[in-house]
Amino acid sequence: MEFDQRETEAREFAVEAHGDQRYGEHPYVTHLAAVRAVLDDFGYNGSLAVAAWLHDVVEDTPVTAEEVESRFGREVLDLVWAVTGIGPDRKARNLDAYSKITAHPPAVILKLADRTANAEASPPGSSWMGMYRTEHPTFKAHLGELLADDPTVARMWERLERKLDLSVAPPTDRWAEIDRLAAAGDHAGAIAAVQAAFDCNPGEAELILAERS
Repeated sequence: MEFDQRETEAREFAVEAHGDQRYGEHPYVTHLAAVRAVLDDFGYNGSLAVAAWLHDVVEDTPVTAEEVESRFGREVLDLVWAVTGIGPDRKARNLDAYSKITAHPPAVILKLADRTANAEASPPGSSWMGMYRTEHPTFKAHLGELLADDPTVARMWERLERKLDLSVAPPTDRWAEIDRLAAAGDHAGAIAAVQAAFDCNPGEAELILAERS
């Protein structure tokens, strides 16, 4: 995969912006490169490729939307801004991004590449994979009809869902108890129940419970 000058500049800009941030045990650029690779697998380049490197800079670094636009243009900003979730928790951020992607359908390609890269980096039995499976019905309900006539986008959905392996359901048999604890105001108990269901740490349990609520 060869980069043109604009994409090389975007990669360098993103590496500097993300600084010491990590993606698991790896430098954050590992995730950005994985998103770019997914796009490449489906033949996407141009502004989508540039946006792959920049898709988290507004959400996760001090870089502003105005700076992205001034350096890389409005088309790239529109893609980056659409996948940038704003809100107090993961569920709110997801819904904000879904709304903006719906208003700018080409961004669904970038979002699918991002979610696919995340899923492919998550071991099958991990809490992160459990979270992505839990989120998927809402993810698909909001974004599944965008560019629905595009066969390449359809293949992107197929790749994501093949990796998620939706035949492996989240531990929904435990949700009744989790929901009971949450409704009773026993947040600590609900978090503990999510940890037991997904074999995850408290921070990951918070993310999963937030998506449920």
